[in-house]
Formats: sequence, structure tokens, C-alpha cells
Amino acid sequence: MSKIFRAYHVWPRFPSVSMSGNSCALNCKHCNHTYLNDMHDLTKPEDLLESCMRFADQGAVGFLLSGGCDKSGEMLNLRKLLPFVKKIKSETNLIIKLHAGIVDKKLAEDIVDAGVDIASVEVVGSNETIKEIFDFNATTSSYSDTLVNLKDAGVPFIVPHVCIGLHYGRLKGEFNALDMIKKYCDPSLIVFIIFRPTKDTVMENCDIPSSSDVSVVVKKAKEMFPGKDLSIGCIRPRAKYREEIELAALKAGANRMEIPSKNTIQIAKDMGFKIRTINACCALPEELESRAISI
Repeated sequence: MSKIFRAYHVWPRFPSVSMSGNSCALNCKHCNHTYLNDMHDLTKPEDLLESCMRFADQGAVGFLLSGGCDKSGEMLNLRKLLPFVKKIKSETNLIIKLHAGIVDKKLAEDIVDAGVDIASVEVVGSNETIKEIFDFNATTSSYSDTLVNLKDAGVPFIVPHVCIGLHYGRLKGEFNALDMIKKYCDPSLIVFIIFRPTKDTVMENCDIPSSSDVSVVVKKAKEMFPGKDLSIGCIRPRAKYREEIELAALKAGANRMEIPSKNTIQIAKDMGFKIRTINACCALPEELESRAISI
């Protein structure tokens, strides 16, 4: 059986939507609302409906439902918009991926009832990092409870995300996050994002994680989840560090990547991988990818 390396291209067929616009009750040191600016601002139910119908008419594969959080880590406007997400699901063939945030049992049930296909859950394994970087009312137990609630509610695909180097560019809690995932859910796959110093944030001058840090975390995940795909997401350092980090992840066991460089693709080929290009986000489970394959 041939090895497959999946290369993902999210735009334009898998747009991102912010349910809160640029609003977020948190001022996370690594983000400071910056990443919300790149999403479609769809806070009103009628705007969400109209835009998602248009996405479908224009050939979209699906969309990401994201946004800011309240002080407890719950996604702003999510409860209000879920009935309209259900309507979108019933009237289109769009794959719906949700940045779940912190989720209680009732919300998890409502997420399933709305027809959400994929729940992406950032899992943070250090209470110190939660306090230092996010400064919101949660602990690592909040993330493990979220995984359990989503699993028990029957979300079709749970895709945990782990940020390498979230603690000021250093490793702290990543291995515990993997332990939490192993203990509390059966992930469809695991996505790694990698801390990227971002302009106009408190952490814009922090060092990026080293390629060896990336390698050791991905290798550990490969050992712990031998049958699962490991993906490198879109949030990661680019420019001069791009290929060094991509290649470290590839050689450590990652077999998916959002917009890999041409050189990374060539080295994957040299390693015996067959390349599969997919017009969606890198958290897309294999069971759904037939709608998004390009090559």
C-alpha cells in the first residue's frame, strides 16, 4: 500500500467565518484578535445563511466556523447561531468544521443536532500556559472535559489541535496535551500548529520554536497514535524558517500539511510518498475528502 502525503489548499473552497467578527473577550498574548481579521465577518443569522448558500453555489467544499471567545473560553454567538447552522446543513452539502472552544454537555449535544461534521479542539496541556497566554477562566480539565463532552454527544469527527511552542516559543505542556487526547478521545487525526510571532501582539518578539522542538513533539505523537494522520496546520512560521520546520515535521512523521513548499513536496516524493492535493483545510478526515480532491 502506497504512502500518501496530503497537501491542503484551503482557499477559496473552504472559507473561514467568524461568528463574532473581530470581537473576543480575551486578549491572548499570541493573537490579540489578529487572526479574526482574515475571516468573513458573519455575526448575524441572516448574513450567515446568505453567505453559506453563496459559498455552496460557488462550489465550496465546506467552511470553518470560528470566532472569538468569552471569558470562559466558549465561542461567542455559537449557541445563538447553531439553529441556523442546522438549516445550512439541511439545505447544502457543505462540510461544516467548527472551532469548538470550551464545550459543556448541552452545547456538545446542540453541536451534534446542528449537523456539525468536524469539531476542532485546541488542547492545552499546561495550566501555567493557560493563565500566562490566555488569561481566562479555564484549566487543563476544561479541555479534557470538552473532549469527553464532544465524544459522548457523538460528534462525527473530533480533531484536536496542539500548538507547539505556545508558551513564549518554548515547549510546555505539549506532551501532556497528547496524553489528554489519548486518554479522553479517539481523534480522527491530530493537527499541530506552531507558534508564530505575530505583529502587534505581546509575543511578537518571542523566538519561534526550534525545528528540533517540532520534531520531538511530532515524533512523540507518532509513537502514541501510530494509526492516525498527523497534520501541520496553516498557523506556523513562514519565510526563512518555513522549510526547516516543514521538513522536521515531515521526517518526524507528519503526513499532511497546509500549503507545503515545493521543496517539501519533492522531499516527500523522495521519501516514497504519493502526493494528494486536497481543496480543504488540513483537518478534513479521510472519510470526507472525496469531495475535495484535486489531484
